[in-house]
Parts: sequence; C-alpha cells; structure tokens
Amino acid sequence: MSAHLTYRVMAYRIRMLVRDWQGEQPTVVFLHHITANGIEALRLARLLNGRRRLIAPDLRGRGGSDMPFGEYGMAIHLLELAATLDRLNISQCTLVGHSFGAMLGVFFAAQHPERVSSLVLIDGGAPPNPEELQRLNAYYDSMPYRYPSLDAYIDRYKNQPLYQPYTEELDLLLRSNLRKQADGSYIRQMARYVLDAERSPAAVAQWQQLPDCYAQVRCPVLIVRAGMGIFSADDPVLTEEALALMQAGMPQAELLNVPEAGHTTIVTMPHAARDAAILRFLGVESV
Repeated sequence: MSAHLTYRVMAYRIRMLVRDWQGEQPTVVFLHHITANGIEALRLARLLNGRRRLIAPDLRGRGGSDMPFGEYGMAIHLLELAATLDRLNISQCTLVGHSFGAMLGVFFAAQHPERVSSLVLIDGGAPPNPEELQRLNAYYDSMPYRYPSLDAYIDRYKNQPLYQPYTEELDLLLRSNLRKQADGSYIRQMARYVLDAERSPAAVAQWQQLPDCYAQVRCPVLIVRAGMGIFSADDPVLTEEALALMQAGMPQAELLNVPEAGHTTIVTMPHAARDAAILRFLGVESV
C-alpha cells in the first residue's frame, strides 16, 4: 500500500487536515464517525491499495483540523466537505461514511447529487431511535477526557468482546484519539464542547430529517450493517426498522449484513465478504 500524504486545506472558514492515499480515479472520500478522525480509513486504504485515490479528512473539531468554539452540526460539515472537494479539484466522488459520517454522506448526496457517483453507508445513515439516543447521551456524558497513560485508555477496549478482533488498524485508531500532555497524561483529541455541540437539540433535529433526504439520493447505494452494536450484541445501530426505512426511501440500495461485527470493528476487522462487496460496488477488481 502506498504511503499517504497529509496536508491541510482551507475549507470554508477552517483548516482541515486531509489524508490522501494516491491512486486511480474516481476518487473515494471517507467520512469518519462522530469521535474519530481520518485514520479510521486505514483498513479501506489497505483494501484499495492504490486502485482508487482515497481522501480522508478530519472533520471540524477532530484530529488535526481546527477546533473552533461555535458552530457544529451537519450544516457546517456539509459546507466544509464541499469546500474541501473544491480545493482538491474533486468534481465527483464516491462517498464512504461510517456512523456519523454515513449520515453526513446521505445529506451530501441528497444536496449535491451531481457530485456523488455512489454512496457506501457503513453502520449508519438512519436517525437514531429515542432509546439509542438515550444510551449514546448517557455514554458520552460520562466519557472521561483525561487518562493517566495511553495504556489506561487502550485497556478500556482491548479485551472487550465488541472490539474483537483487536487489529492493528483498531489500535492505531484508538491511539490517534489521544494526545500527550506536558505532565505525561493524555487527553482526547476531541474536546468536550465539540461533542456537546454535535449532540445539541438543534443538531439532533437535523438527524431526524434524514428520511426526507432518501428520495433525493439518486446514485447507487451500498449499506454495510454490523450485526452487533456499540454497547452490546443486542443493540445494532441499524435496527430492522431503520433498515426498512432506508430501503423504502432508497430502493436502489444494496445491503450487506456482517453479523459478527461491532459498530467500530465493522471498519477495522478483516472480513472477506465485506471487502469483496465494497470492491465490487466500487468497480475494483479483487487481487
């Protein structure tokens, strides 16, 4: 796999860090989940292996991108995604989004159908139901932001069943979530005020508009669903009701279930059927 370039582009009103794995056209753009960053695209980059160019920006408030106080939510992310594509002279692309990134992908494909040739939604793209939203809010409200060591953070996940198999890609993703402080402790790369703003009532109200967007998505769609959830094997993010809603609104959508995957490992674990489905959908020959 070719090494990626890392650079910053001025996107709307902020600088965004972009990882760029060079390859053939058309370009694939990866959109990460709510607390992650572009390193989450590493497994996909290794799968594509230069057969497609892969762009993975850190969204506003994450990773190496600017983290301003103020505006967050889908509307500002859509402006900055369009500005990033403009800066990189990408007129049309395949969007691959995971979780929060999948929601962003649906909105972008609905608002800019001429710019999205195909759409891959990985365990996301539907508004969370009230029970899921309550669990997420309880989790994020209690989530620590400072850790005495990097190992103390990694150990929270390393042996959890929902984070198996614990791969190199998952380890690098988790490590990229933290940065070291002068006193030797580690804090999250994403500040609490960013996550709070992304979950504000106004932001969540935007998520509820997703079903209105489905009919405006004109491109081919692949939904990759993890059979297990964020907190247990019994709470998949894409419930049967959510899938029915998505497929009714986007009848062109294909569906791949990965029963053994959790919400995070769906993008970091090795999985032959998932890889084959993505490569076929992108028109890339397997090797």
